[in-house]
Amino acid sequence: MTAPQDLVTDEQLVAYLDGELASDEQSALAKRIAADPELQRRLLVLSGGNRPFRQAFESLLAQAPEERLSSLLPAVVPAAAPQGRSRSWRAVAAVAAAILLFLAGFATNSLLGPGASLRDLVAGSSRTQDDDDWRQAVAEYLTLYSSDTLANIPDDDAMRQREIDSLRAKLALNLSARRADVPGLSFKRAQLFEYDGKPLGQLAYLDPATGPVALCMVRSDDEDAPPRTEQREGFNIVFWTQAGHDYMVIGRMPFPRLENLAKNFSDRLAG
Repeated sequence: MTAPQDLVTDEQLVAYLDGELASDEQSALAKRIAADPELQRRLLVLSGGNRPFRQAFESLLAQAPEERLSSLLPAVVPAAAPQGRSRSWRAVAAVAAAILLFLAGFATNSLLGPGASLRDLVAGSSRTQDDDDWRQAVAEYLTLYSSDTLANIPDDDAMRQREIDSLRAKLALNLSARRADVPGLSFKRAQLFEYDGKPLGQLAYLDPATGPVALCMVRSDDEDAPPRTEQREGFNIVFWTQAGHDYMVIGRMPFPRLENLAKNFSDRLAG
């Protein structure tokens, strides 16, 4: 049983994401996250779930009538608000600004036009950012992986089969242990996360030459799209949309090899 003093709070995880911990605390927490699937799940949720709201509030603040807000904020923000954490103050100020703008009708008229609501603004931001955000969340999370993270996972065929069965059921995937086995890579585990209220699946592999490689997928309403490439957090990424799912393959292997791997996965999942 985890002792109370060993529990990791959401505040600590957010501070970790924002780089606000001391270097030794950051390193110690990174090691705990890499070894704890529940912490990984929570980090992924915190990493991705707050982005659309933050961007919506940033947009509101950029157009806010600053003089009026300056006079009104003291009545909204508690006098005892912490002063030492800029992120906390920014979050409080953003929420307060959004409330004030909404009540005044400023946000809906200037940003969206007559008849729109703040909910439309946030939902619109989410719609335009979802494609990028889930890949960014995965890339940030994968920075916690090292070759040792995966090498230390024991080979357990029965466990992997249960993990794959769970992914197949949650994501309606044409997936099996045979389809997940890729020549040249060591299949280590299948994991189920949650991103923005939707299941996110990951197949984790170990490449002896370049380290961790992952195939990740979420449900999608978008039309099929061919593979495209990008780089995030030092990783190469190939991503595409196929049969109601968004996919990405991410790792440090060169793009030509990663693109071949993506085609391999695409053919297997379609077969």
